[in-house]
Amino acid sequence: MVMKVFSFLLLSVGIAIAQTQNPLASDPAAASVGKGMFRVYCVGCHGINGQGSRGPDLRSTQQHDDQELFTTIRKGSQATEMPSFEGSIDDTGTWRLVTYIRSISKPDDGPLPGDPANGEKLFWEKGGCGACHRVNGRGGRLGPDLGKIGRARTRISLRESILTPDEDIAGGYGTISVVTRDGKTITGVERGFDNFTVQLIDLSETFHSFERSEVQSVTRENRSLMPKSSLSDSEVDDVIAWFIQLGAVKAKQ
Repeated sequence: MVMKVFSFLLLSVGIAIAQTQNPLASDPAAASVGKGMFRVYCVGCHGINGQGSRGPDLRSTQQHDDQELFTTIRKGSQATEMPSFEGSIDDTGTWRLVTYIRSISKPDDGPLPGDPANGEKLFWEKGGCGACHRVNGRGGRLGPDLGKIGRARTRISLRESILTPDEDIAGGYGTISVVTRDGKTITGVERGFDNFTVQLIDLSETFHSFERSEVQSVTRENRSLMPKSSLSDSEVDDVIAWFIQLGAVKAKQ
């Protein structure tokens, strides 16, 4: 009888131990779903790719095991702005988030490819990036300032942003279209949106502000205004190398 009880206790402990390990570790499908969940629940504090904003950078979590990440997501963290998601995300969803966070926390390996000098030239000339983005006070204002982007993003994240901009829209830079009462459509980057008003900047960087009662419709579009890249793979490497060089310079200042 004692042995049976002891065996039962061992089995129970074994189950408890198993439950502290991520059952979805290294599962690409889980990481993909976790990425979508991250965009819903986490980007406001941790940035579009976990690079940090109001909350910490999640790309350097190697010092924490999976159970610690799981518990922090479910229970929150006292004395910080990290809330509990226990009532919003179930166990499976939490493990999917953990799997995604693990997938972005891997450091960049190997030597840095690309020619920064050519990357700077491509940015301002062939790539046309400066028409919408500013670097060191130069360039357009339609998109985010990229002067520090090389310090905030990994190489993989930077490449994804360039090649698949619709999958990586920075917070505050979503696309919005307004149809006015006279049938004119104005499309641009959202600058304000509530129950009463809508503001946007169009492609010519003209600011528009409307009362909701003054327009026929307002549509938030799940796409970026950034056009498809015209750069080759090696040219993208050059631009990324320039971003990273800029980030290193900023860090020293």
